[in-house]
Amino acid sequence: MAATVKSVDDFLGALEPEPRAQVEDLRRIILALRPPVTEHIKWNSPSYVHDGIDRITVNTRNKAGAVQLILHFDTARPEDRAAPPLMPDDTGLIRWLSDIRGVITLPPGTAASSLEPALTTALTRWLALP
Repeated sequence: MAATVKSVDDFLGALEPEPRAQVEDLRRIILALRPPVTEHIKWNSPSYVHDGIDRITVNTRNKAGAVQLILHFDTARPEDRAAPPLMPDDTGLIRWLSDIRGVITLPPGTAASSLEPALTTALTRWLALP
């Protein structure tokens, strides 16, 4: 991947076909969420903003080689790794790293569309948090 990504199209163009298809599918799901989000590049990846705060970021550069969604509150809100998460996750998709940061992982070969109802539920709940 290029050192600096300037657009989501640049980001997608640098990916191999399988992760590109996964990210495109996730992008479609995320951009259809209500409440709506806006998309931009932050941290060299597509990131999705709600109420002026980056709340969801795509991660394709991880040890697992998987496409991930990082759920967060940008960097302004302090996190507590020992505290329970701010929201329950009855979808089973989120692995919580702290009270305000979680990861949804799509292993290679998994189509985001196959998880769309659960993803939509989890992401909508995430965006509803104050």
